[in-house]
Amino acid sequence: MASDDVQTRVEQLKAEGNAFHGKGDYAKARSKYSDAIKLDDANPVLYANRAATYIALKQYLDAAKDAQKAVNLDPKYGKAWARLGKSAYELHLYDLSTKAWKEALGTLPSEELSPQETQLNSQYDDGLKLCQEGLEARQSRTMENNKLQTIPANVKPPWIVALEMEDVLTANNVLNSCAWPLMNAYKDFSEGVRYMKQLKKTETGIQGNLNALQAIVGGLLRDQRVFHMDSEDWIELLQLQAQFELTAFGGWPEGGAETVKEEAVKLLEDKGWKATRLALASTIRAWFFRAYFVDRSGQSKATAMQYYNSVVDVLEWGARTWHDVPTSDRGYIFQKTFVRAIKRIRMAAYLSALRESEGDSEYNVEELIDMANQMVDETTKNFPKEGDDEPMDKGAWYSFHVFPVADAHATLGAVFLLQGLSAKKDNDAEEGEKMLAAAAKFYQKAAEMYPPDDEFFPYFLKVSFEAEWHRGRPLSETLPLYERIWKALPAVFKIWEGYSSVPLKEQMFQLDQWAQRAYTGLLEDKYTMETPSVSVSISSLQPTLTWAICMRIPQSDIPFFD
Repeated sequence: MASDDVQTRVEQLKAEGNAFHGKGDYAKARSKYSDAIKLDDANPVLYANRAATYIALKQYLDAAKDAQKAVNLDPKYGKAWARLGKSAYELHLYDLSTKAWKEALGTLPSEELSPQETQLNSQYDDGLKLCQEGLEARQSRTMENNKLQTIPANVKPPWIVALEMEDVLTANNVLNSCAWPLMNAYKDFSEGVRYMKQLKKTETGIQGNLNALQAIVGGLLRDQRVFHMDSEDWIELLQLQAQFELTAFGGWPEGGAETVKEEAVKLLEDKGWKATRLALASTIRAWFFRAYFVDRSGQSKATAMQYYNSVVDVLEWGARTWHDVPTSDRGYIFQKTFVRAIKRIRMAAYLSALRESEGDSEYNVEELIDMANQMVDETTKNFPKEGDDEPMDKGAWYSFHVFPVADAHATLGAVFLLQGLSAKKDNDAEEGEKMLAAAAKFYQKAAEMYPPDDEFFPYFLKVSFEAEWHRGRPLSETLPLYERIWKALPAVFKIWEGYSSVPLKEQMFQLDQWAQRAYTGLLEDKYTMETPSVSVSISSLQPTLTWAICMRIPQSDIPFFD
């Protein structure tokens, strides 16, 4: 195609993209701009326009990548700087956003602005102000919460207790124990941390072990509760390790799912499976950590969901696109167990984001319920069977097949508990009863899927008890549930007494106080076994809505990876 013909086609595609964008069909607009970029990859307007579609689609990682490309091509392109400012702001990359808004303002005349320039100046200035407010809020949180949470010297962490139980469990052929997933998660996690601490800066670059992220992520996907930081420079080392592996394996430090999918296809054509497998794996694990820390440190639920959704998007795309490619070629990250474990953590993050959104339409109960139901359906349809090519150790059954379903049930329980309490508050007794009954059922199902010595077994039963209490179920139903919980505690506290990730002792004390009042009332003929449980008060009862599976992680403002 002649040069003039190419340019004519580029302009046609751009115009079609603009038309789709104007109609709100952003996916088609993005496709048109992408086709145009294939013909003219040095046109900053095309990248800036595609960045606008990514922003409209809330795909801020890809938007930032395109906007950065546009300003690299044309440093005086104000709208491109503004789109970089917007996307960076949504990702809470305030330093980059501040720079971008200032650059956008710098592209405008200092005086005698036209009406359009005046409007742009106001827009850019508003963006800068919002960014500076976000930066100040983050710095304030950092000053207030910058202490590293460490394990008390006199406390034996549950993963160490689990390791000490291995020989006895093996000798007695005991499989139904949380010690197995816990100890195997810790073995992976601690191995990865050991590798990470081998990292060294030299005059020629960085030297280290390239297996660190794989092991650390593997441990967390088995059981998040093994996470802990044992040094002040832990986060700094992790960021350096991520950069080291991304560079070594040719991963993509910038962009989002669409960028990576496009680049992965090109890399596969150019360099084959090994290079593609390593680049994808390093990118996915780096994204996971970005999501994980920005969520758990309290920086931004929205940013965390951006990264989690990008991870899941690429994993599902790869599994679908290369479904007939052996694991040895495409890589372990596309295995069902890996994808499921990521989705399990994303589900907990979404639950937490929904709670904090206060009606924000970006998060909704229906989508969360769908996530939970899909988790149950996909997992139960893919239970391991003889002849599967994926080896499974003693803890993997729980980590990748049982716990995901249990957490899906707990998620549904949390949703129905909230809806039931809301209905009661609105004096809708029938709806409240229905929702609270569902909450009690799902929390009980969740508890019973956990081993009897896991902290979540009594904890989820306690939340089920709360739902029954709010329903006003008789003592004949709730007291047996109390006894069941209490009988489980010796085995649970053997592992979790000193370092439970949920307020287990506090919850059990509260429950015990209730039971003492109930039994005393029965002895004094104040109550009968048919007395509604709600008649027996629970001091300061606040519903234990398990919005996310709790874990010990510092509530400090952890920076993004560079």
